[in-house]
Amino acid sequence: MTDAMVFLFATMITLPFLAWYIVYIITVKWTKRKGKAIRLAADSSTILFIGSVHFLANVIWGESFFGIIIIIILLIAAIFTILHYRSREEVEFVKLMKGIWRFNFFLFFTVYFLLAFYGMTSYLLSAFLA
Repeated sequence: MTDAMVFLFATMITLPFLAWYIVYIITVKWTKRKGKAIRLAADSSTILFIGSVHFLANVIWGESFFGIIIIIILLIAAIFTILHYRSREEVEFVKLMKGIWRFNFFLFFTVYFLLAFYGMTSYLLSAFLA
C-alpha cells in the first residue's frame, strides 16, 4: 500500500497536468458545470505545479530554488494585497486569497511547461551533440 501511495504522489508531482485533468473530469461529471470544474481543478493542483517547478529546476540545474519560489509567492501575495486594498479600500480576505492562489496557478503552470520544454531540449541537444 505504501508503494502505491509513493507511486501516486511521484506521478502527481511529475505530471501535475494529469492531476488537474483528473479533478476536472470528475468535477464535470459530478456537477455538469465546466467553469466550476476548471476553477476547482486549478485550485487543487496549484501546489502540485509549485512542487513540480521546484523538482524540475532541481533536476535541470542541480540546485534547490525552494527559497526563491517562496519569496516569489510572498511577493505576489504582497502585490495583490496592496492592489486589492487600493482598489477597494478594504481587504476581502477570501477574494484576495483566491486571486493570489489562482495567479500562482497560472504562473507555475506556465513555468512548469517552460522548464519541461527547456529540460527536454537541453537533454536532447546534449545527447545528440556530445
